[in-house]
Amino acid sequence: MKTYEIPKQITEEISEYISTVKEFRLGEINPVQFKGIRVGHGVYEQRKDDTYMLRLRCAGGVVTPAQLKAVAEVSEKYGTDHFHVTTRQDLQLHYVSLEDTPKAYDELVKAGISPRGGGGNTIRNIMASIDSGISTDEAFDVLPYATSLTTRMIAEEDSWNLPRKFKTAFSNSAADNCEATITCLGFIAKVQGGVEGFQVWVGGGMGAKPIPGKMLYDFIKADEVYGMTKAIKIMFDKNGNRRKRFQSKLKFLVDKIGIEEFRAKVDEEWVEVRKENYAPLELESYTPKYLADIKDGYEAIEVSSAEYTEWKTRYATPQKQEGLYSIKVPLNLGDIYNIDGVKLAELLSNFGENCIRLAFNQNLHIINIPESYLGNIFSGLSELNTLSTQPILISNMIACTGAATCRLGLCLPRGVLPETAERLVKTDLDLDSIPEFKIHVSGCPNTCGRHHSADLGFFGKVGRKDKVNYPAYNVLAGAVIGADANFAQKVGEVPAKDVPAFIEDLLAYWIPNQDNFENFKAFVDGEGKALMAELCAKYKDVVPSIDENKDYFYDWGAKNQFDILHGQKAECSAGVFDMIEVDLKDIKTTTKDYAEIESEADKKESLFHIVLTSARMLLVTRDIVIKSDEQAFTMFDTHFIETSIVDAKFKDLIEKAKNGDKDFLLKSEALVIELGESMATVYKSMDDSLRFLQLEA
Repeated sequence: MKTYEIPKQITEEISEYISTVKEFRLGEINPVQFKGIRVGHGVYEQRKDDTYMLRLRCAGGVVTPAQLKAVAEVSEKYGTDHFHVTTRQDLQLHYVSLEDTPKAYDELVKAGISPRGGGGNTIRNIMASIDSGISTDEAFDVLPYATSLTTRMIAEEDSWNLPRKFKTAFSNSAADNCEATITCLGFIAKVQGGVEGFQVWVGGGMGAKPIPGKMLYDFIKADEVYGMTKAIKIMFDKNGNRRKRFQSKLKFLVDKIGIEEFRAKVDEEWVEVRKENYAPLELESYTPKYLADIKDGYEAIEVSSAEYTEWKTRYATPQKQEGLYSIKVPLNLGDIYNIDGVKLAELLSNFGENCIRLAFNQNLHIINIPESYLGNIFSGLSELNTLSTQPILISNMIACTGAATCRLGLCLPRGVLPETAERLVKTDLDLDSIPEFKIHVSGCPNTCGRHHSADLGFFGKVGRKDKVNYPAYNVLAGAVIGADANFAQKVGEVPAKDVPAFIEDLLAYWIPNQDNFENFKAFVDGEGKALMAELCAKYKDVVPSIDENKDYFYDWGAKNQFDILHGQKAECSAGVFDMIEVDLKDIKTTTKDYAEIESEADKKESLFHIVLTSARMLLVTRDIVIKSDEQAFTMFDTHFIETSIVDAKFKDLIEKAKNGDKDFLLKSEALVIELGESMATVYKSMDDSLRFLQLEA
């Protein structure tokens, strides 16, 4: 079975990445420049110094049993004791040393899974409905579009240096269970006049400023998906705001120029894309083969027990293919122990390659299982560390990693949710009556925990009592996703230590009264908001002083008193401006110090350094990664002097520097200093989309 194809250039980039790691360790690459390179390869630094996370692209959430086993083995070999399912259908390895990232990278690519584009300003993992191809309510199967579009996008060079990350989702029905309406680019399956196609949404996103998407087209034919995506990508590349990181996402471009102008610009690009006469996407069929996929000699196990019946009721769902079932495997905050990953992969290898999907609620689904083999799945899962004995509500709770590993995290959501789960299962609340109630928690305002799309969402903040900080959460409630998307609205705030009690209090009211309301949002819009505000005040007003109870000033699972890390930038913000400004500051410092240098040899080296850094600093805007001084000089001449962006009077200077003629540089020191100063002027002339005003010669 084909998931997505890794293009040849990505395998070739592994050796380049290995060289970059070595150069960084030798001090030959600035840390900010190295960050800009590695993040695009899906390698993020964690909160613990010199440990890294690898994020692996799993298009549409598809992995084969062999790939799952490979990930578990690589995690065991180079990472920690578990790996992780993310809220965008990716897999993540944690606590990998920098020197081991290239080896892990290489082994994963050989297994057919690439970290490339797992971070940075790139085409990110393309998502698809978890029940695509098996749902009785879908318009049609959208998974083949997600996997095939991935193959096409990651083979294109302009997918790796966009103004900001570019997220795409495919939903298989108007119910939008993949949240296409709140994604950068969303496709919703639709059949019009007997023709399969998609409704297209753009400009959605959460984060510190959540914005619902806007409909770009009510219908495009299915064979236009690639051309439409390419046109939007090109339009975003040309018009996105690269200078201001916090205004660089696609949603801000749509918000700034409006959907009508955005559509007009996309239409212009679409006309040009059509001229390429591109081939339609090659769609892989994921239609199950029923018993044909069962390994020869693998016998069904019959199970009869109360535990099995309860598990089947909660977690096994009939597919539209008669006799086949989908089974939800509820994970503890998305974690899979390596040993469990291997066991699960070996169990599922008996059912062919097309049987695993990763869900954006951090769970795993097993699909295409004949009913007679459900006992085999139940028996196998009973040996693993999952939440298969808990109500679905518990397994659907989402938490980002928070301050446990993230360099932006304030609080520890991975500590608060287990405490919440333990508290809830001890109550007599009928949790099975609200299986799809969504509780999402993020450690900071960034929405890695998807708090804006939850029934009940939380994101970390700093509380204060008697001038002492304590961990707390803003409380949001009442999200609705779909064509009339509404994000959860803030209803108050609560100390971290009271979140479990707050959730219990709220559910104790909601569960017996849910039939009185159309949905949870209707409850929030009615009496719910005031009720939750009362609950928040109840807990906030009784926060003790640190002398009375130190516990409130320690987060769940924390060994140290709550504190805030200052001056740390998000890994995903690694962008071209960080890299440019490092070089610009270097030029200014070297120029300032030059007047104090007495040694002729040292003067020559400083002048050469100014010329080299001047030549190099803006090449990143042309998506050029420099591997040698000679290349820097050559590319600078080609892309900046020959195009008249930089004055032609510097051409001879660049040529002499490329040839190593430092004596000429010493004789031309005034021109060298002028080149450095002129690069600051060129940089200032650059607009938000990295276009330059041409300077007069």
